[in-house]
Amino acid sequence: MIRLFTIIFFSILVAKAQDFSEIKKITDTYSGLMTAEKLAKNIKRDFNTDEYKTKALYAWLTKNIRYDLQEFYNPNRQTRTSFRYRTEEEKQKKIKAINERIVKKTLTSRKAVCEGFARTFAQVCTLLNIENEVVPGYVRNSFHDIGKPQRSANHAWNAVKINKNWVYIDATWGAGAEFNGRWIRKFNPYYYNIPKEKYFKTHLPEESIWRLRVGRMTKEDFYNQPILSNKFLNSGMDLVEPEGILKRDKKGRVQIKLNTINQRYFLWIGEVSTFITTQIKKV
Repeated sequence: MIRLFTIIFFSILVAKAQDFSEIKKITDTYSGLMTAEKLAKNIKRDFNTDEYKTKALYAWLTKNIRYDLQEFYNPNRQTRTSFRYRTEEEKQKKIKAINERIVKKTLTSRKAVCEGFARTFAQVCTLLNIENEVVPGYVRNSFHDIGKPQRSANHAWNAVKINKNWVYIDATWGAGAEFNGRWIRKFNPYYYNIPKEKYFKTHLPEESIWRLRVGRMTKEDFYNQPILSNKFLNSGMDLVEPEGILKRDKKGRVQIKLNTINQRYFLWIGEVSTFITTQIKKV
């Protein structure tokens, strides 16, 4: 029987992360009822580069918008919107109106699923004259997803052009995560400017144009990968072997090969009931 695994990484030392502390001192002062226009105006007043403007937007959204677990688990949740149109102009007007309703609801209720996060991020970027796109695609949320490709996209995030380069940002995952049926707010800077060399470890765009801007990855290969936590990905370590689904050998062991190791780590492998503490040498 094939077993599927999740690798979660814990380090005694805190991995180096992007510092948002000075930005947060400013964005934490943005209070009261908020609209996309007001948020854009505040950010434009306080920050003078596209990088800092998008970091400020990321900081504000991740602190002020909660993930709507009730909506996510709603069996009647509408994931597709259908409408009729006669011309391309009418189509774009209707899409714009739908997106604006999503953004207004997100900022009014202060909660959303991934589309609310992504659409709000996109609309404020547009108001700041920053080129951007919402990127629909695939993510894996637990080891139950490994080896089971989804038929349709199950997530959305943002691509933002900064200094002529596309930067990939996921404010939904940057805001926190679900734990034991509850959503826990925890700011995570890793998902602002996801490293391109690790992008396909966590996110796979639905459209080929957004995949090819980073590299090549099939949906099947994406879903067959082990799930690596952002702490692992941000540690400087790499999983060398195996490349696909982790499997037990005849003795019930799981063998993995890591590189760039120079300190003591805790590794937890899903489906294994104990923590493994070991000194792992470079390979």
